[in-house]
Amino acid sequence: MSWTWPMKVLLLFSSSELGGAERSLTRMAFVPSDIDYHLATLDGESAWCDWVRGMGREPVVLGLRRDINEHGKFNWRALVALVRYVRRDHIDGIYVCGIRAAFVLRWLMIFMPGVRLIQGVRWNPDSGSRLDRGFRFAERWFHGLVDGYITNSRIAADTLSQRCKIPAMRVQVIYNGLAELPPEIPGLAARPLEVLTVANLNSRKGHCEYLKAVQLVLAAVPDAKFVFVGRDDMNGEVQRAIERAGLAHAVRCEGFRADVSAYFRRARVFVLPSLWNEGCPTALLESFAWGCPVVAYAIDGIPELINDGEDGFNVPVRDVECLASHIIRLLKDESLSEKFGQSGRKKVAEKFSLIASAKLHEKILNQLIENKS
Repeated sequence: MSWTWPMKVLLLFSSSELGGAERSLTRMAFVPSDIDYHLATLDGESAWCDWVRGMGREPVVLGLRRDINEHGKFNWRALVALVRYVRRDHIDGIYVCGIRAAFVLRWLMIFMPGVRLIQGVRWNPDSGSRLDRGFRFAERWFHGLVDGYITNSRIAADTLSQRCKIPAMRVQVIYNGLAELPPEIPGLAARPLEVLTVANLNSRKGHCEYLKAVQLVLAAVPDAKFVFVGRDDMNGEVQRAIERAGLAHAVRCEGFRADVSAYFRRARVFVLPSLWNEGCPTALLESFAWGCPVVAYAIDGIPELINDGEDGFNVPVRDVECLASHIIRLLKDESLSEKFGQSGRKKVAEKFSLIASAKLHEKILNQLIENKS
């Protein structure tokens, strides 16, 4: 096959919601490079589509959403539309994110001869959940139908190699990156006593369990406020838990927000209470960029981002007392918080730039697509 120039890569999401993977990879695709990215979803219209249009590009919407509350689902019509689009626009490679979509596509490639399939793995599939077990089984037996893998954490790459038996040379690690640092940020001492969590309300994100730590923090810092920002995937369960715990005066759920900068500008501490399945959370990097120290459970890719005791704290998973004590310490010790915040801001500037992420994607995608024997 003779490749088009510039090389055309379809960046394909199974969902059209605006989650961490959609944010980070879409931003990466806007960085000028030798790859012509086409942005597409197998889902119907939703927040990601509007966000892409707001940045001046028209997304390829292959599906039709019948229920506004359902996301990440697709049918045969979307798959037919995908094949037609790839063949008509002479796409060279498909970079797909989404477990089900990636599995279905490997069987669909027979209708797209010469097109390479690259699978993005944006979490560490090492848990005992049914979804992760199914993923590991599928990848162990059918990884030969995928041309290459890109993860955003080293631990996820190790899981693919060790537990799925995928040759290590076929798995590449590219961390998320930020376009730029906010030029002017308020000092932490000038911010209110707000503890921020930016994560969709999902059971694996640990919001309900986190409320126990919130109670301990409030006992020591009564004026502290806690803010949850993210799409509600639990049908109000977190809000009901807040009411039952008597925490409505101190915890508020803001729902989905396309732009979260105003919340980071006010945050004194950022907490990510995820219990499993994390890769390289963009929200954590954004917190560093805003000079805000981070406290998180030391799961999956989190310890690859937080230098414990330098720009935040890694906490043993589900150790509520330890989580609370570190939050209390950062709220009370302004000098320590400022030190952590500046250290994290410097680290993002040096190691987690969007340009570096885009250039590495360009290099690896070229190798996977153009140089594949």
